[in-house]
Amino acid sequence: MSSSEAYRGGCRIVVKAGKAPFIRRNRHPWIYQQTVAEIQGNPEDSNLAAVVAHDGSHLGWGFFSPRSLIAVRMVSFDEQMPADGWIEDRIRSACQLRRSVPLDTDSMRLVNSEGDHVPGLVADLLGDTVVLTLHVKGMEILVDRVADCMRELFPGLRVFLKRDPHYAAIEGLSRPDGYLRGEGDGTSVVREGNVRFSVDYAQGQKTGFYLDQRENRRICAACSQGRSVLNLFSYSGAFGLLAAAAGARAVVSVESSRKAVELSQRNVELNPGIPSGSLEWVREDVFRFLDNPGRYDVAVADPPPFARKRSEVQGAIRGYTRLFQSVIQCLSPGGLAFLFSCSGAIDRLAFRRIVSEASTRSGRRTRLLRELHADVDHPVAPSHPEGEYLKGWLLNAE
Repeated sequence: MSSSEAYRGGCRIVVKAGKAPFIRRNRHPWIYQQTVAEIQGNPEDSNLAAVVAHDGSHLGWGFFSPRSLIAVRMVSFDEQMPADGWIEDRIRSACQLRRSVPLDTDSMRLVNSEGDHVPGLVADLLGDTVVLTLHVKGMEILVDRVADCMRELFPGLRVFLKRDPHYAAIEGLSRPDGYLRGEGDGTSVVREGNVRFSVDYAQGQKTGFYLDQRENRRICAACSQGRSVLNLFSYSGAFGLLAAAAGARAVVSVESSRKAVELSQRNVELNPGIPSGSLEWVREDVFRFLDNPGRYDVAVADPPPFARKRSEVQGAIRGYTRLFQSVIQCLSPGGLAFLFSCSGAIDRLAFRRIVSEASTRSGRRTRLLRELHADVDHPVAPSHPEGEYLKGWLLNAE
């Protein structure tokens, strides 16, 4: 689709009076519905919509989402519409960046949505497959071009479209799960360091494997030799398996999902060099388990999002505080806790306050050792702090 074809229909999003200076100055890639004054033309007839100030001056171009709180995801803040090959150019740039960063793995995030200036697109390389997830209707129109570009950059690899139910409902996405290029059974085997994992990207959570935690898993493994490790919300068991491979004395992984526990046990079979006797799997609700957890030298708490929107923040704060207090209390003297939140509605300052409050309530003397982040293949746009969804702290308890 050419630029002129994309704009045919003349869709224009007019922002409210007084909002344009803020948008021009901050270049935040999201424009919320409450900022929109008027929609001119038919959004269904165009891919990119022009975004204009109340006086008619241009602010840029973006994907319009009529049913989302985020009305527009900005692609460009230029007056001229992006050139015809803009998405291919940005994907190539994102992939070139990954090639310049040494990562001991065959899997990485190739495109991180706004962090790579490709709003609404996530692309994960998982061994022999690139898995795409779409967050906006406008990107669905371009997905075949995305798939072609990935095959150009990674010849022979499969390309799989993973439908996200949340965004599908909000955006009205119609493309189903399935292979866009190549074929297979919806799974891959990936390598992280010297440990292999089975990834079920067709049926698993998100794109099937949490690539963002790679560096944090490495740090945890480096701290685990000869120690006992508790891995809460363990999913595929990645934290625990890497700790065991690094010489952990014992690893207890707690997960409520039967499918996730079965996946973890398959991952053990892929790594015969890891002593299976050091691994224990507990299928139980984490909060119930923490009523009587025992003592551990290292503990990891990487829960699912407790707050997906701002109305859920207060409940999430209570949940995180209770969880982290219990985790700190189950540490052996001198123990280490890796505490995480992936809730976008909880920012870094709020998360630090939660960790501090949990430490106080635990009754232990603690130290904050290191702030933890998503790995380097998950870049964040400077103007888009919401993109830094994963937050963590490494904590020591006396």
